[in-house]
Amino acid sequence: MTDQTTAGLSLASFTAAAEHAGRWKAERGRAPHYATGHTQWWTCLACPLDGCEWHHDDPHAAPGEAAVLEAVVREHVAGHDLVDVLASLTAARDATDAVRASSDRAWEVVQLRRQQAIERGEHPYSDPVAQMLSAALVDAECHQAVRDQLGDIGRG
Repeated sequence: MTDQTTAGLSLASFTAAAEHAGRWKAERGRAPHYATGHTQWWTCLACPLDGCEWHHDDPHAAPGEAAVLEAVVREHVAGHDLVDVLASLTAARDATDAVRASSDRAWEVVQLRRQQAIERGEHPYSDPVAQMLSAALVDAECHQAVRDQLGDIGRG
């Protein structure tokens, strides 16, 4: 990939894709890791290409300058074929869209259950299915009870 090919892509698109890739790969137990929320931690910028294990850790205690980070990411990405990079980013976007659509469908079920509770003369938040599903969707602390029950069933 040449500088002319990447010239139209902004710093934000490179670093955002690399940061997203770092999180995504870390969540799936792949080599790049990601940690945030503490001054001793770092942001992991990873190659957005599936199968590429390249990553760069940017420590929160001494973060790199935006231009330097852009150069590091651009230098690595330039070693890949543009078609492969774009295909990987498109697949990531499509996967994100699919997750968002799935979440939207689950919220529709919550809305339906709440509406049905109202029609039964009950409080809209009284439906146990809607409560459990909405807790799962927002990862509320009360959803831990569901995880505990599943663990009990698996052990039993």
